[in-house]
Amino acid sequence: MTEIHVERILGRRVRDRDGRVLGRLEEMRAEMVDGELAVVEFHIGPEAILERIGGFALRLPFFGVLPFANHAYHVPWEEMDLSDPHHPRFRGSIRDLNRTARTR
Repeated sequence: MTEIHVERILGRRVRDRDGRVLGRLEEMRAEMVDGELAVVEFHIGPEAILERIGGFALRLPFFGVLPFANHAYHVPWEEMDLSDPHHPRFRGSIRDLNRTARTR
């Protein structure tokens, strides 16, 4: 599969190869590749939902006191299995991923 509608995968839980939940797929990063827009990275987890809402929301003072987990997983495109859009999977183990954390 070379194309997939974004709305089919946004908000879906992503599991690793062992069945552990990484979080929900909330955001993607795209770049121009050979003249076409292509997804190069998926952002998964609680921090990624704030990215989707808008980066400005992260700067609002009250977000610093809310009990949001402040991490996201950034998964390269080639490490995601989207053959079943309703059940996206990370091909590796959650232990192999680095969390990106926001500093308050």
